Amino acid sequence: MLSTSSPFIDSSFSVYHNAIKALIFGASQFLLALSVFKTFSLFASRGNHFASYLMFMEDPIQKLYFVISKGFSRGTLIVFCFTLTYVAASLYGTLLWGLDAPGYVMRSQRIPASNRNGSLLEYPGYISYLDIRPNKMSTLEQELPTVIGANLYKPGVNFSLTPDVNRGRAEYIPPVFDGIGGRIWLDEDGLSVTTDQYVMLIPSTDSNGNSTGPDCSPSVINATVSSAQYWNCTFNNTYVNDLLTATMGQPEVHWDTASDDKLDSKYIKPDRKRNIWASFGQGGGTVMMKQMFTITKGTRRHTFIETSARYTLLTIPGVPFAENEVEDFLIRTWSNNATERATPQPLLTRLKKSLMKVQDLGKSHQFGVIDGSNTTTTQVMWQLLVPEDNLGNPIYSLLRIAVTNITLIRSETIAKAPTAFAPCDTTFMNLAYGGVIESTDCAVSTRNQPMRLFGTVDTSAVLVVYGLGDGRSNLSSVALDENAIQWSANHSDAMDNLLIARGFIASIDPSLVTLIVSVLRPAMSYLQMFLVLISILFAIISQIALRSLATSHWSNSLLANVLGPLEGEDKRDPGYIKKVPDIKLQDTNTGPVITVHGASFRLDNGLGRTSGMQSDMEKHAVMVQTDPMNAEAQSFLRYGP
Repeated sequence: MLSTSSPFIDSSFSVYHNAIKALIFGASQFLLALSVFKTFSLFASRGNHFASYLMFMEDPIQKLYFVISKGFSRGTLIVFCFTLTYVAASLYGTLLWGLDAPGYVMRSQRIPASNRNGSLLEYPGYISYLDIRPNKMSTLEQELPTVIGANLYKPGVNFSLTPDVNRGRAEYIPPVFDGIGGRIWLDEDGLSVTTDQYVMLIPSTDSNGNSTGPDCSPSVINATVSSAQYWNCTFNNTYVNDLLTATMGQPEVHWDTASDDKLDSKYIKPDRKRNIWASFGQGGGTVMMKQMFTITKGTRRHTFIETSARYTLLTIPGVPFAENEVEDFLIRTWSNNATERATPQPLLTRLKKSLMKVQDLGKSHQFGVIDGSNTTTTQVMWQLLVPEDNLGNPIYSLLRIAVTNITLIRSETIAKAPTAFAPCDTTFMNLAYGGVIESTDCAVSTRNQPMRLFGTVDTSAVLVVYGLGDGRSNLSSVALDENAIQWSANHSDAMDNLLIARGFIASIDPSLVTLIVSVLRPAMSYLQMFLVLISILFAIISQIALRSLATSHWSNSLLANVLGPLEGEDKRDPGYIKKVPDIKLQDTNTGPVITVHGASFRLDNGLGRTSGMQSDMEKHAVMVQTDPMNAEAQSFLRYGP
């Protein structure tokens, strides 16, 4: 196998099967050997070396005896050269195989993921990590299917994820309650999904259990069914730690109206044993998390895709944030569109002034909005947080922007409702990861509630994205890597689609997902095709030349030369024997002889070997009648060379 970068030598023509390739090479070898035979037959005819011509088809030992007995002459030279050339031509197929570079090509084939069910890991991993490094960005798009598809199938399985997924329909209902914005309503009993509704609350209490946190409860922007909510408050730094230790991007599930009235909603929390987002989702740092999750209540299952991104600036005490850096940071996180960035945004202008004012006061601040539509909910928060030590001294200042979006992508009816993974004495839900139910949330469920299984939540697939910037810097250009931010924005849909494909394979139905598998196909190069065509051309030219420049004695069979033409045919041109007679090796009193319809052929070599009659016809063919000759045998004439 050759290693080359030349397109002329590199294998590029797929031939589907090695048998076809072997047939092509074998035929090429045969044609080249035939052209050698025809060419040397022409050489022999030009010098009237008929004995040499007869030697072409003899075995090597007979050829050797011929050369020894005749000595050096043109006839023996022709036989010697023919033998070497014919042997070389017989290796032509081997030469063609040796020019493989590499002899195969990879072809892509699309198949349902269900065709690979037997190769799925028993417990597929459900977490993927993507590091957007500047030196890898040019190839990262091609690597996305591999990165997101990792730890799904057994090692060595040939597959590549595609965004080709039959998502089905997203089914929702009108809002059950008016004036509650940012919810995706799923049934009339009150099943709904939101972003974290309590993220704006600071749950600090005194020794008696009374809330002492600042009033940062949400307000309704407009009193309509699809109203949005916002919150805006400035507070003392003593309350910051509770906000920093909360994990960002936890979807909140409201199972029904009754549980909602008792504040018994449930969060889809990251698995602390395996999902780094359980800790990385806290505090600061520029990072993004995407996940696909499902919620099953009774026989209804709903599937969602979520994106949660956090961007931060950080500075140390005594070095306040510069106003121009804050403004640039707000604008760049607001939009990736150059036109929108250049257009003044009244909200960002007011927000910048508020943040700079709060910074001068030495306090903390947060402003946020929750809004949505029938199938999506979005939450955006801008926070200036200044944590303090036990002595009340500021440790650092953190400008944090968090964006979370949850979208319903599929609703369906399944055959069987969930059953409890383990018993529990209160309201609870099953917890599944990557399609496998592993536990319940019984240990953290609200007590004093009747025992009840709400359903199952499944974190089917998670993608954590790094490399968006250094969130520990107080410079906007460093805190946000512009190229990485643009790349992630441009490829957000691609990441979503591949994550959905992975989640569907693990948790929904693999037959709804299309995979690409690479199929190894035998292939030929332009060079090999050229050499095959050369052998065909040589065979045609040698055949035409022999037919045109020599009689048929040199271009047809030895049998035709020995037997001669049939009676009534042109005796000057033996041609081929169209009706081959009975030819046998028959024992006689003088030894085995070749017979044709009972008539025997022998050559008297003048050394006492005769055909049974006294003859002095040295080196002439004679016929000896061992049996009465029939009419057919008598129709053959004798011909000498």
